[in-house]
Amino acid sequence: MRRGQATIELLILLGVAVALIAFIALAARSDGASLAARIAKAIPGHQPERRDDRWALRSDSYGPLLRRYTPELVLERDRYGEDSAVPVDPAVCRKPWCAAFGTGRAAAFTHVVRRAGVVVGGVRQPGVTYLQYWFYYPDSKTLHFPVPKLQGFHRDDWEGMIVRIPDGGSAAARLTVHQGLVGNSPEWTGNPGWQPIAAHPTIYRAAGSHANGFRRLGIDAPLDRWNGDLGRLPVAELHLIPGDTAPSLRLRYDPAAVPPWRKQLWTNPESTSTGSASPRPTTTTTTTTTPQSRSPRDPRRT
Repeated sequence: MRRGQATIELLILLGVAVALIAFIALAARSDGASLAARIAKAIPGHQPERRDDRWALRSDSYGPLLRRYTPELVLERDRYGEDSAVPVDPAVCRKPWCAAFGTGRAAAFTHVVRRAGVVVGGVRQPGVTYLQYWFYYPDSKTLHFPVPKLQGFHRDDWEGMIVRIPDGGSAAARLTVHQGLVGNSPEWTGNPGWQPIAAHPTIYRAAGSHANGFRRLGIDAPLDRWNGDLGRLPVAELHLIPGDTAPSLRLRYDPAAVPPWRKQLWTNPESTSTGSASPRPTTTTTTTTTPQSRSPRDPRRT
């Protein structure tokens, strides 16, 4: 009797297993990916991977690209000896003395924006990957007039480089300068053009304003001459920090210095302005491929 009951129970279990396998096979034909996702989410302790800037830096796809196009900075010597700053992490340095060349730990904040290809007129256009490198300096002084109010001085300063890589194409870059961007033209013109680049491009950083350029001449303002090299900041010395971790620091910045995550360029790398994205900027960031909320705690503060 017990043997017969066990046989019946075994047959029932086998029937349930066969039905379950058939159901999974049928669902896999129609929506296998979503079914797999639902099953994964049902597993206790499962957490989907956040595709933010931290993920991008350690990923096998974006990580090598970010490191490949990390620039080498050539710093201009300040003729008045007032500025020798390297870009630093505001979490650890917000004063000129700790950002001095040879003293400060150089850093760049990285951000990735991916745009998938679209079909236009029946032809599929290639997708584009944008790599952003943002440099923070404790202060900025555009001019050296004896009257402080005419110097263009303000606390905090953000300048950057945007790299554009079309699928199957060559990399090009734009650099920020004051409230605009400079492309192929050597002077500060706001030209939104893209400059072809190779791996580890060299960019020139003006003293005082920290404006960037592809050449030494005219990168700060028209007719402004390069005052000689203060030094070079090798790629290996530029510490890369995930850009979307910066808002979690909740630091206040001078109103004249719009932080990267509030700029139009953060979500729209083709923008021709480095200004704020909206009248009421927020700290919500658009990350690598999927919008994510900001990190509640910065890893540098653990």
